[in-house]
Amino acid sequence: MASMLSLGTLVGLAVVVGVHTVVASVLIRFFRLRLDTRGGTIAFSLFLVPIVLALSLLFFGQLPIFGAIDRQTVVLVTILMPLLLGFAIDLFWMPTPEEVDLAREG
Repeated sequence: MASMLSLGTLVGLAVVVGVHTVVASVLIRFFRLRLDTRGGTIAFSLFLVPIVLALSLLFFGQLPIFGAIDRQTVVLVTILMPLLLGFAIDLFWMPTPEEVDLAREG
């Protein structure tokens, strides 16, 4: 029989996913604007953003918000889902890097 999750667990998980989505989309946007190569942007986004999210999850993991959810589900929902949402937000709702005017030195 499947166990029911408490409302506090669901709200806590939603807050963590929301915070991680904002962090992922900001980091991905930063990499897209500052790096001149497409490969560098993809590499930094795929390797550094999950590390930052995992470190953040270590902090949030100390709080009693995950309840009876198993660890694999927590990692999947709090790291992979915000990473994919961050990519989607940056690709579909933000202007392309060519349209953004950055103040360059020199």
